[in-house]
Amino acid sequence: MTENKKVTEKDIIAFIVIISIIALGFFIYANFIPKPLFKEKPISIEAIEITGQEGLFDVSQVLSALSGNIEIKSRTLDYNSEEAKSLIETYNIKTVPALILKSKRINEIGIDTSTFTINNNAAVFDKSVPYLELSSGEIKGKVELIEVYDPNCKDCASLSQYEKQFESLGIMVKNYNAIEYSSDQGKQLVEENSLTFSPSLLMSKEIEEYWWIFPQVKNALTETDKYYVLKDPASPYKDLSTGKVKGIVDIIYLTDKSCEDCFDITNLKQSFQSLGVFIDNEKTIDISSSEGKNLIKKYSITKVPTVILSKELSTDYLQIKNVLEQVGTFEADSSYVFRELDQLNAKYKEI
Repeated sequence: MTENKKVTEKDIIAFIVIISIIALGFFIYANFIPKPLFKEKPISIEAIEITGQEGLFDVSQVLSALSGNIEIKSRTLDYNSEEAKSLIETYNIKTVPALILKSKRINEIGIDTSTFTINNNAAVFDKSVPYLELSSGEIKGKVELIEVYDPNCKDCASLSQYEKQFESLGIMVKNYNAIEYSSDQGKQLVEENSLTFSPSLLMSKEIEEYWWIFPQVKNALTETDKYYVLKDPASPYKDLSTGKVKGIVDIIYLTDKSCEDCFDITNLKQSFQSLGVFIDNEKTIDISSSEGKNLIKKYSITKVPTVILSKELSTDYLQIKNVLEQVGTFEADSSYVFRELDQLNAKYKEI
């Protein structure tokens, strides 16, 4: 038989001391030990990719973009499989490819609710483009591009680079066709879509499916019955009503040879080209020459070096005119003079 020992005041004090030591130790551990020792348990995620047909959006790109303290176990199902059909019904999925992320801690992952739908410990992404529409069996989101051009316009721009530009934005181009505007098909496209210049770029209305791009570019497009048409021409281009080639700009570099360390004004050429301006003839004129003196007087130029661009910049590039007016002036003869040399943060000379 065990004897009951009487608890003394000394025992109570000893117990309090022990508890205090334990509490102090935990306080130090929790507040001063490096945080990696307290690394939170990874969030376990089951990722299910439901695939459609070949040539559609690769939904694994969405999965690879997830980041954070997560642990992913993924698998892939064909949309025709029984398990996939059950998941499609459960989560009301309308299009494939789709991605389902399952986790009891799904709300801790920081899922973008503008692209995912959160539903009962699961996040569903079904905004793939191109995609297979399950209700109709149709594939949507493959864009057709048509360039209507004049083969006789040797100076006119080519729009073929748009195919790669579209693809770089994640837009799948089904095909790219170049059609002569004088052919029967070309004439029909010109008439049906009220085309006024060549080359013109038409794109099928599948472009609407690209929810992350289309709202941003819609204002740059004109909608017709079957297509969207790029509003602004790429220079040089042919005016179909007059037959004249437009958008070819000449540039004069007005310099001062006495200012040897002044800014190299020829560098501005690239800036104008980045705005879509096609520069053809280039000429350098020094302010000490009679021609240079005439230009200074004619345009009341007070700072050099600078550039003067021909009137085509005013008449053929209306879409950037407001931008150009912030750094220069359009003169009475429609020539353009760059004046805001201060914005270049480079050396220039006041006359």
